[in-house]
Amino acid sequence: MSFGEILKNVVDGTEGALGALVVGLDGIPVDEYSVGSELDIQSMTVEYSSLIKEIEKGSQAVQLGSTKEVTVMAEKAMVMLRRLNDEYFIVLIIKPEGNFGKGRFLLRMSVPKLLKEF
Repeated sequence: MSFGEILKNVVDGTEGALGALVVGLDGIPVDEYSVGSELDIQSMTVEYSSLIKEIEKGSQAVQLGSTKEVTVMAEKAMVMLRRLNDEYFIVLIIKPEGNFGKGRFLLRMSVPKLLKEF
């Protein structure tokens, strides 16, 4: 199964999802799948890649270990970032009224599938 197919399954399986991406820590998307153009999800991931790096520094500084997941809830969207490995993470963007729990579950279940594709 390709990155695109896995991302499509996550987005289509999550009520209110706008898109999903596999992104490097440098902010460059590897692959993406989106269902709307309400938000510029590629630009968003560049910003959030910086955020995840800073959160990782904080986690390491207080000896919590590696950061596995970060969620940001804003007015216009929920953004979930889940670490795949040392270099990549998956991002899911959901409308505020979307199904957060289902999206989080599908993200977690997609990690092993995505790792097989690397």
